[in-house]
Amino acid sequence: MSEPHLSLITPMYNGAAYIEQNLGEIVRALEELGRPFEVIVVCDGCTDGGPALARSSGDPRVEVLECADHLGKGGALLHGMAHARGRLVGWLDSDLDIAPDTIVAAARRFEEAPIDAVVGSKRHAGSVVSYPALRRFYSWGYQTLIRVLFRVNVRDTQVGAKVFRREMVDTVGPLLLVKRWAFDLELLAVAAEFGFDRVEEAPIALNYRFTGTSVNWRAVRLTMQDTLAIAYRIHLRHHYVRRFASLERRRMDEAVATAVAPEASVRG
Repeated sequence: MSEPHLSLITPMYNGAAYIEQNLGEIVRALEELGRPFEVIVVCDGCTDGGPALARSSGDPRVEVLECADHLGKGGALLHGMAHARGRLVGWLDSDLDIAPDTIVAAARRFEEAPIDAVVGSKRHAGSVVSYPALRRFYSWGYQTLIRVLFRVNVRDTQVGAKVFRREMVDTVGPLLLVKRWAFDLELLAVAAEFGFDRVEEAPIALNYRFTGTSVNWRAVRLTMQDTLAIAYRIHLRHHYVRRFASLERRRMDEAVATAVAPEASVRG
Protein backbone atom coordinates (compact mmCIF):
# COMPACT_ATOMS: atom_id res chain seq x y z
CA MET A 1 0.00 0.00 0.00
CA SER A 2 1.33 3.48 -0.92
CA GLU A 3 2.38 5.94 1.75
CA PRO A 4 -0.74 7.71 3.05
CA HIS A 5 -1.29 11.41 2.63
CA LEU A 6 -3.40 11.42 5.80
CA SER A 7 -3.30 9.27 8.92
CA LEU A 8 -6.52 9.62 10.91
CA ILE A 9 -6.47 8.28 14.48
CA THR A 10 -9.76 7.47 16.14
CA PRO A 11 -9.58 6.37 19.80
CA MET A 12 -12.28 4.04 21.07
CA TYR A 13 -13.28 2.80 24.51
CA ASN A 14 -15.96 0.08 24.50
CA GLY A 15 -17.50 1.26 21.24
CA ALA A 16 -19.00 -2.02 20.03
CA ALA A 17 -22.42 -0.39 19.65
CA TYR A 18 -21.26 2.04 16.98
CA ILE A 19 -17.73 1.39 15.69
CA GLU A 20 -18.60 -0.78 12.69
CA GLN A 21 -21.06 1.73 11.23
CA ASN A 22 -18.94 4.75 12.13
CA LEU A 23 -15.81 3.31 10.57
CA GLY A 24 -17.73 2.87 7.34
CA GLU A 25 -18.74 6.54 7.48
CA ILE A 26 -15.16 7.62 8.15
CA VAL A 27 -13.74 5.62 5.24
CA ARG A 28 -16.40 6.85 2.81
CA ALA A 29 -15.73 10.46 3.81
CA LEU A 30 -11.94 10.14 3.48
CA GLU A 31 -12.31 8.63 0.01
CA GLU A 32 -13.54 12.08 -1.07
CA LEU A 33 -10.00 13.37 -0.51
CA GLY A 34 -8.80 11.53 -3.59
CA ARG A 35 -5.51 10.85 -1.80
CA PRO A 36 -4.17 7.75 0.00
CA PHE A 37 -5.14 7.54 3.66
CA GLU A 38 -5.08 5.26 6.66
CA VAL A 39 -7.44 5.03 9.62
CA ILE A 40 -5.88 3.94 12.90
CA VAL A 41 -8.41 2.71 15.46
CA VAL A 42 -6.88 2.67 18.94
CA CYS A 43 -8.88 0.40 21.24
CA ASP A 44 -8.11 1.93 24.62
CA GLY A 45 -8.44 -0.94 27.07
CA CYS A 46 -11.72 -2.13 25.51
CA THR A 47 -13.54 -4.92 27.33
CA ASP A 48 -16.32 -5.42 24.76
CA GLY A 49 -16.33 -6.72 21.20
CA GLY A 50 -15.31 -3.39 19.69
CA PRO A 51 -11.85 -4.43 18.45
CA ALA A 52 -13.21 -7.44 16.54
CA LEU A 53 -15.95 -5.33 14.97
CA ALA A 54 -13.40 -2.69 13.96
CA ARG A 55 -11.42 -5.37 12.13
CA SER A 56 -14.45 -6.93 10.49
CA SER A 57 -14.40 -4.70 7.39
CA GLY A 58 -11.15 -6.24 6.20
CA ASP A 59 -10.21 -2.88 4.65
CA PRO A 60 -6.39 -2.70 4.39
CA ARG A 61 -6.59 1.05 4.98
CA VAL A 62 -7.91 0.42 8.49
CA GLU A 63 -5.43 -0.58 11.21
CA VAL A 64 -6.66 -1.63 14.65
CA LEU A 65 -4.37 -1.25 17.65
CA GLU A 66 -5.21 -2.56 21.11
CA CYS A 67 -3.99 -1.16 24.43
CA ALA A 68 -4.17 -3.65 27.28
CA ASP A 69 -4.77 -0.87 29.80
CA HIS A 70 -7.18 2.07 29.62
CA LEU A 71 -4.75 4.90 28.88
CA GLY A 72 -7.21 7.74 28.36
CA LYS A 73 -7.64 9.83 25.24
CA GLY A 74 -4.16 11.35 25.29
CA GLY A 75 -2.43 8.03 25.83
CA ALA A 76 -4.46 6.40 23.06
CA LEU A 77 -3.69 9.22 20.63
CA LEU A 78 0.04 9.07 21.39
CA HIS A 79 -0.06 5.32 20.73
CA GLY A 80 -1.74 5.96 17.40
CA MET A 81 0.65 8.77 16.49
CA ALA A 82 3.60 6.39 16.96
CA HIS A 83 2.15 4.21 14.18
CA ALA A 84 0.97 6.97 11.82
CA ARG A 85 2.76 7.22 8.47
CA GLY A 86 0.95 10.10 6.77
CA ARG A 87 2.20 13.55 5.76
CA LEU A 88 -0.78 14.81 7.74
CA VAL A 89 -1.84 13.34 11.09
CA GLY A 90 -5.26 13.94 12.56
CA TRP A 91 -7.76 12.56 14.99
CA LEU A 92 -11.50 12.26 15.28
CA ASP A 93 -13.61 10.97 18.15
CA SER A 94 -14.96 7.56 17.14
CA ASP A 95 -18.51 8.24 18.33
CA LEU A 96 -18.77 10.81 15.49
CA ASP A 97 -20.23 13.66 17.49
CA ILE A 98 -18.31 15.54 14.77
CA ALA A 99 -18.92 14.40 11.18
CA PRO A 100 -15.85 13.00 9.36
CA ASP A 101 -16.22 15.45 6.47
CA THR A 102 -14.78 18.02 8.91
CA ILE A 103 -11.47 16.14 8.62
CA VAL A 104 -11.69 16.11 4.82
CA ALA A 105 -12.16 19.88 4.70
CA ALA A 106 -9.32 20.37 7.20
CA ALA A 107 -6.90 18.21 5.19
CA ARG A 108 -7.65 20.18 2.03
CA ARG A 109 -6.70 23.43 3.74
CA PHE A 110 -3.06 22.30 3.86
CA GLU A 111 -3.01 22.39 0.05
CA GLU A 112 -4.30 25.96 0.06
CA ALA A 113 -2.29 27.71 2.78
CA PRO A 114 1.05 27.34 4.66
CA ILE A 115 -0.39 26.20 8.00
CA ASP A 116 0.63 23.87 10.81
CA ALA A 117 -2.77 22.71 12.06
CA VAL A 118 -6.51 22.91 11.56
CA VAL A 119 -8.68 22.43 14.64
CA GLY A 120 -12.44 22.10 14.89
CA SER A 121 -13.97 24.93 16.89
CA LYS A 122 -17.37 25.45 18.45
CA ARG A 123 -16.67 29.19 18.30
CA HIS A 124 -16.14 29.42 14.55
CA ALA A 125 -18.75 31.68 12.96
CA GLY A 126 -19.83 28.85 10.67
CA SER A 127 -20.30 26.25 13.43
CA VAL A 128 -23.73 24.85 14.22
CA VAL A 129 -23.75 23.85 17.88
CA SER A 130 -26.51 22.58 20.15
CA TYR A 131 -25.03 22.95 23.62
CA PRO A 132 -26.51 23.67 27.10
CA ALA A 133 -26.04 27.28 28.22
CA LEU A 134 -24.27 26.29 31.45
CA ARG A 135 -21.71 24.22 29.57
CA ARG A 136 -21.18 27.11 27.16
CA PHE A 137 -20.37 29.28 30.18
CA TYR A 138 -17.87 26.79 31.64
CA SER A 139 -16.25 26.34 28.24
CA TRP A 140 -15.94 30.12 27.81
CA GLY A 141 -14.32 30.42 31.23
CA TYR A 142 -11.83 27.65 30.50
CA GLN A 143 -10.83 29.08 27.12
CA THR A 144 -10.39 32.53 28.73
CA LEU A 145 -7.98 30.98 31.24
CA ILE A 146 -6.08 29.34 28.38
CA ARG A 147 -5.63 32.67 26.59
CA VAL A 148 -4.15 34.11 29.80
CA LEU A 149 -1.74 31.23 30.39
CA PHE A 150 -0.61 30.24 26.89
CA ARG A 151 0.22 31.54 23.42
CA VAL A 152 -2.45 29.35 21.85
CA ASN A 153 -4.19 31.45 19.20
CA VAL A 154 -7.42 29.46 18.91
CA ARG A 155 -10.70 30.01 20.73
CA ASP A 156 -11.52 26.33 21.31
CA THR A 157 -8.86 23.72 22.08
CA GLN A 158 -11.04 20.80 23.10
CA VAL A 159 -13.03 19.67 20.04
CA GLY A 160 -12.09 16.11 19.04
CA ALA A 161 -11.41 16.86 15.36
CA LYS A 162 -7.93 18.09 14.40
CA VAL A 163 -5.33 17.71 11.63
CA PHE A 164 -1.60 18.53 11.92
CA ARG A 165 1.49 18.71 9.76
CA ARG A 166 3.78 15.71 10.21
CA GLU A 167 6.66 17.94 11.36
CA MET A 168 4.59 19.34 14.20
CA VAL A 169 3.58 15.90 15.45
CA ASP A 170 7.13 14.52 15.20
CA THR A 171 8.59 17.47 17.12
CA VAL A 172 5.98 17.84 19.85
CA GLY A 173 4.62 14.32 20.33
CA PRO A 174 7.65 12.86 22.18
CA LEU A 175 7.55 15.77 24.66
CA LEU A 176 3.97 15.39 25.87
CA LEU A 177 3.05 14.12 29.33
CA VAL A 178 -0.73 14.53 29.67
CA LYS A 179 -2.61 11.31 28.99
CA ARG A 180 -6.21 12.28 29.68
CA TRP A 181 -7.89 15.56 30.44
CA ALA A 182 -5.89 18.31 28.71
CA PHE A 183 -3.97 16.48 26.00
CA ASP A 184 -5.23 18.68 23.14
CA LEU A 185 -4.25 21.82 25.02
CA GLU A 186 -0.78 20.49 25.86
CA LEU A 187 -0.08 19.65 22.23
CA LEU A 188 -1.19 23.08 20.96
CA ALA A 189 0.54 25.01 23.76
CA VAL A 190 3.85 23.18 23.41
CA ALA A 191 3.67 23.42 19.60
CA ALA A 192 3.31 27.20 19.88
CA GLU A 193 6.45 27.32 22.04
CA PHE A 194 8.34 25.63 19.18
CA GLY A 195 6.96 27.95 16.52
CA PHE A 196 4.12 25.78 15.21
CA ASP A 197 1.56 28.53 15.71
CA ARG A 198 -0.03 28.78 12.27
CA VAL A 199 -3.31 27.24 13.41
CA GLU A 200 -6.69 27.67 11.74
CA GLU A 201 -10.09 27.03 13.26
CA ALA A 202 -12.65 25.08 11.24
CA PRO A 203 -16.44 25.10 11.57
CA ILE A 204 -18.17 22.04 13.01
CA ALA A 205 -21.68 20.77 13.48
CA LEU A 206 -22.12 19.46 17.03
CA ASN A 207 -25.30 18.09 18.50
CA TYR A 208 -24.74 17.64 22.23
CA ARG A 209 -26.08 14.18 23.06
CA PHE A 210 -26.78 14.40 26.76
CA THR A 211 -29.67 15.97 28.61
CA GLY A 212 -29.48 18.23 31.63
CA THR A 213 -26.67 20.53 32.67
CA SER A 214 -24.87 18.42 35.26
CA VAL A 215 -21.10 18.66 35.29
CA ASN A 216 -18.57 15.94 36.04
CA TRP A 217 -16.70 17.87 38.72
CA ARG A 218 -13.96 15.26 38.95
CA ALA A 219 -13.20 15.78 35.24
CA VAL A 220 -13.26 19.56 35.78
CA ARG A 221 -10.83 19.31 38.69
CA LEU A 222 -8.43 17.02 36.86
CA THR A 223 -8.58 19.17 33.72
CA MET A 224 -7.66 22.23 35.78
CA GLN A 225 -4.83 20.34 37.46
CA ASP A 226 -3.44 19.28 34.08
CA THR A 227 -3.82 22.80 32.67
CA LEU A 228 -1.94 24.45 35.53
CA ALA A 229 0.73 21.73 35.37
CA ILE A 230 1.28 22.45 31.67
CA ALA A 231 1.66 26.17 32.43
CA TYR A 232 4.14 25.37 35.21
CA ARG A 233 6.21 23.13 32.92
CA ILE A 234 6.26 25.72 30.13
CA HIS A 235 6.83 28.95 32.03
CA LEU A 236 8.72 27.95 35.19
CA ARG A 237 10.51 24.67 34.57
CA HIS A 238 10.99 25.03 30.79
CA HIS A 239 10.48 21.28 30.79
CA TYR A 240 9.58 20.87 27.13
CA VAL A 241 12.61 22.76 25.82
CA ARG A 242 14.89 20.78 28.11
CA ARG A 243 13.26 17.52 27.05
CA PHE A 244 13.63 18.41 23.38
CA ALA A 245 17.34 19.22 23.87
CA SER A 246 17.85 15.93 25.72
CA LEU A 247 16.23 13.90 22.95
CA GLU A 248 18.24 15.72 20.28
CA ARG A 249 21.51 15.06 22.14
CA ARG A 250 20.62 11.39 22.42
CA ARG A 251 19.78 11.22 18.71
CA MET A 252 23.08 12.86 17.74
CA ASP A 253 25.09 10.63 20.09
CA GLU A 254 23.46 7.55 18.55
CA ALA A 255 24.21 8.84 15.05
CA VAL A 256 27.87 9.41 15.95
CA ALA A 257 28.14 5.96 17.57
CA THR A 258 26.63 4.34 14.45
CA ALA A 259 29.08 6.18 12.19
CA VAL A 260 32.10 5.36 14.36
CA ALA A 261 31.35 1.63 14.72
CA PRO A 262 32.12 0.65 11.08
CA GLU A 263 35.37 2.64 11.15
CA ALA A 264 36.47 0.86 14.33
CA SER A 265 35.72 -2.57 12.82
CA VAL A 266 37.74 -1.71 9.69
CA ARG A 267 40.74 -0.62 11.75
CA GLY A 268 40.46 -3.78 13.84
